[in-house]
Amino acid sequence: MTLVRKSLDYTMKWLLSRLLWLTDCHSSERKPQEEKMMKYVQLLMIVPAAVQGAVWNFGSCPDIRGIENFDLSKYTGVWYEYANVFEVFQIGGKCVRATYTLQGNEISVKNEAVNTWFNRYQMVQGTARPADPASPDRAELYVSFPGIASVFSGNTDGKVDPNYNVVCTDYDNYAVVYSCSEVPFFRRESLWVLTREQKPDSGLIANVYSNMTAKSLPVSALKTTDQDGCDLLPPVA
Repeated sequence: MTLVRKSLDYTMKWLLSRLLWLTDCHSSERKPQEEKMMKYVQLLMIVPAAVQGAVWNFGSCPDIRGIENFDLSKYTGVWYEYANVFEVFQIGGKCVRATYTLQGNEISVKNEAVNTWFNRYQMVQGTARPADPASPDRAELYVSFPGIASVFSGNTDGKVDPNYNVVCTDYDNYAVVYSCSEVPFFRRESLWVLTREQKPDSGLIANVYSNMTAKSLPVSALKTTDQDGCDLLPPVA
């Protein structure tokens, strides 16, 4: 697995470098070949995330659902990523921060990070909404980002499978987000630990990990997110 990740890391680094070079070029001066290459690179960045990311195991998804009586307004605000399982789209990222803002029945999602390969600030914005509009109090959300959801999904206006389940949170200190999808004979699991503080208390983290273990979540696959050297992150608004 280490060799696979190193190879994938090198490949994605090259693809990102080409994408950044194309992005820096003036759009009116790009040649058709460059425009075509940019589309290929963007697609290559998206597809591996669906294939290589997260944790793969035999069997079906466990019956782990988002919490009931979810208070969306209390969940909004700034969260820092304390740990996550391996995700291709986060390769090279540190200082990961998410800001959720309530907008009607939806949440505006702003994900920020510092790219360690190129020493750049990066940010992407999207939206989150209840995966089942008939059950808005269940912490099962569908998060999408412009141009990406349409690649893998059709109509996303009605009931859809959630890709962001808040399985436990106290709103003020921590949240555990879990997602699981199935293909024949396998399941693909994603897991994030979010905290309000960029450097949370070790006692809090110990309790969170204990709770995750009790729920049989893939705790052993978690990797702590680097939250040092984050000067490129803009101040919290």
